[in-house]
Amino acid sequence: MLYKLKENKLESIAFEDFGSIGRKEKELESIFAQNLEMIYGEYGILFPIFQERQWKGEPDLCALDKEGNLIIFEFKRSDVPEGTTNQIMRYTEIYGQKSYDDLNFIYKNYISKKDGQVNMELVDAHREAFALEEPLKLECFNRKQKMIIIGSSMDHKLAKTVDYWKSKGISIDFIPYRLFEIQGEYYLEYFAKPYDYVLNVGNVRGILFDTNLTYDTDAIWDMFKGNKISAYDERSRCVGYFNKNDYVFYYHKGYGVVAAGRICDNKPHTNKGEAYRKVEFLTPKPECEKDLRGVAPSELFRLLGKGFYYASTVKRPYLDKEESERLVDRLKEKYQSI
Repeated sequence: MLYKLKENKLESIAFEDFGSIGRKEKELESIFAQNLEMIYGEYGILFPIFQERQWKGEPDLCALDKEGNLIIFEFKRSDVPEGTTNQIMRYTEIYGQKSYDDLNFIYKNYISKKDGQVNMELVDAHREAFALEEPLKLECFNRKQKMIIIGSSMDHKLAKTVDYWKSKGISIDFIPYRLFEIQGEYYLEYFAKPYDYVLNVGNVRGILFDTNLTYDTDAIWDMFKGNKISAYDERSRCVGYFNKNDYVFYYHKGYGVVAAGRICDNKPHTNKGEAYRKVEFLTPKPECEKDLRGVAPSELFRLLGKGFYYASTVKRPYLDKEESERLVDRLKEKYQSI
């Protein structure tokens, strides 16, 4: 809940949901589908493999976790009639019986409609997304299913129904959200499980940034030479995720994190489709591939105690200042041998 602090009193602020402001359920679905890392927490990092096609009677969103378990989402913009839990259970009954080949077909059809996506087999895309040393065995996909309903915090009946099924041992959960209108702008609040832990965007963070090796082998050298991070077209919005003084860690496929720096400007710059930020390097800048030294994903996990979602330009989760400094020190050790 959000309160206005006024002297020594708290004043509650009215809240709404997507239905009360005339927004469509599909909009709520798209917001979370494009920002699935917001749900990172109790469920771990999730890899989306399918989003509902309109008028098809399908789950709103399906994703896989690191172990290959299937997560099925249902989004509700406001209070809903009875039967929502029955609906998602019906989808889970259908999709829970799908084989790896079925999921692979669904995934490849999904990415075929997304710009800039490499046409990979699901098992390979899953391995790359979670930086697994070995691909998951095909029989491990879809062994278990988890149902998640994201809906209005005002829908108390839905929340109670979900609690009932959880008490019966059903793998289902409810993530409520609220909308607040403040000075003519809308703010969305959601409740990440289990403790709603997120890094404060006002604090210094460390962010892993992909060098785009898959699509442009020269991109890393252009960024090093120009003392910058950069991205183009649809991915250009990623450079706006950084604040001045944030740590940036260059992630190079096949090597891991190969360099580190600090963002030294206040906002993104643009030039002919490119968006970029200026960087002050904290580690050496290799001039050719043979000089690259990297902290591989497995070593990152040992060093920081966390895994990342690698199938995106910006890798989640973010690092705090202490974790960032630890990674910078590890990189400096790597380059002492050059």
